[in-house]
Amino acid sequence: MIVFAAGLALRLICIGSKSLWVDEAYAAGLMDRSITDLIAMSTAGSPHPPLAFMFIKLSTIVFGNSEAGLRVISALASAMAAIPLMAFISRKINMKSAFWAGLIWAVSPFAVSLGQEAWLYGITAFFGFLFIDIADRAWHGNRRAAFALIPVALIGMLIQHLFALYIAAGFGLYFTVSRQDRLKFSRFVLMICLFLLFYSPFCLLLIKQAAFRAARMSRAGMDMAAVLKYRFLFRIPAVFARLIPGGLLIEAGRQFLTDKKQIVFWCIFCGGQLLLLINLFLRNTLKSKFRNWLLLVFLLPFLIFLKEDPTVRHLTILWIPLAFAIAFAAERWKYAGPVILVVTAIMLSPYYNISSFPYHRADWRAAVEFVENRIEHDESVLVIGGQSGGLIWDYYCDENTTRIVFDVIDPYTENLNFRGAADEVIDSLLHEYDSIWIVKDYWAGPTAADYASDHEILLVNWISPSMEILHVSSEPAGQ
Repeated sequence: MIVFAAGLALRLICIGSKSLWVDEAYAAGLMDRSITDLIAMSTAGSPHPPLAFMFIKLSTIVFGNSEAGLRVISALASAMAAIPLMAFISRKINMKSAFWAGLIWAVSPFAVSLGQEAWLYGITAFFGFLFIDIADRAWHGNRRAAFALIPVALIGMLIQHLFALYIAAGFGLYFTVSRQDRLKFSRFVLMICLFLLFYSPFCLLLIKQAAFRAARMSRAGMDMAAVLKYRFLFRIPAVFARLIPGGLLIEAGRQFLTDKKQIVFWCIFCGGQLLLLINLFLRNTLKSKFRNWLLLVFLLPFLIFLKEDPTVRHLTILWIPLAFAIAFAAERWKYAGPVILVVTAIMLSPYYNISSFPYHRADWRAAVEFVENRIEHDESVLVIGGQSGGLIWDYYCDENTTRIVFDVIDPYTENLNFRGAADEVIDSLLHEYDSIWIVKDYWAGPTAADYASDHEILLVNWISPSMEILHVSSEPAGQ
């Protein structure tokens, strides 16, 4: 309860201080809908099952539709995730070591950010850790845990399809228990069959949403050979390095190589976590079958990069072997727990001091305020913000500003309608208005200034590292 209280307090601090980002805006746009409309629209327009959006809906019903209100249930779930994680570790090592692992989860910027995002990953972590804890109890013969196993598995799968990693790990845990102590194999098989039976009505949704995801990736027209090289050389190390500091560590690249502070933090967290895991896997304190299970839980999720490009937020399951590594180090060395805790807690200061989501620094709230304070009544706004750019503009905009969305007109549909090339849309608007404002959520590729290079640019302002604002005149460039 001490760990839970500390974790919840850290997630409630400044919970509304960060601007929503585009994924949160997608969820926020569903909140005024009925439950049936929410389910239908979210399954049509996103690759995720609908249950996470219903948890966020509950959050807004209880706490309101502000940034903080949208995020409270996620904060509660992220803080509660420490409880089943500690319970599981305490049975394998001891409660003192589990306390340190749970406390470091509570203060980790990665876990805190999961609790300050109106999305699904903090909720996934809670039900994932809970499922693993329940599965371990069930395989040791606990009847109440056996009855709870399938409902928790179904809830998890209806929150995120990647919960299948937790399902596989939980059922695989059965084989780490000695034969004389574990549930009969026939009952274990029955549990698998019951899960598949109850989940079968939702399989069509899984297939449909997997196709939606594949179609979205094919539209990007990426060279898969180059993509796989990038994923395995850069994305996998980035996921591993971010397990504690989260999005405070930037992606490896030119910007990373010129930032000495980032290099230091990368070395600390990559090197430290690697040493912790090596110490865990090479020692013989834990039973060999259980150590092998932890090794598989750590390694197998990275195979997803052969087909997908997940972030560390998708792979919260990696925290199970990391938490055991922390607990084992705390058991072996007197000061390991306090040292890891202090290093982790230091990262909270920069986390609280940024006003945008740490993984993508797009401060939409500041961008909308900046434009609203300067726009004239005869000007228009072009929003270039991905699938949910229009939604997030509308969330923050207090004025009846004429705005055009470039990317997607309606994000809650299977058939996403795009307006065409950005420079053509800009030319069209500048035939109608003497000047326009362009607000771009920058991910990669051309900037808004590149799109508008044929016209006179009156103002360029980067509100945050990924938030670009332009004021563009209809006059030709250089005139």
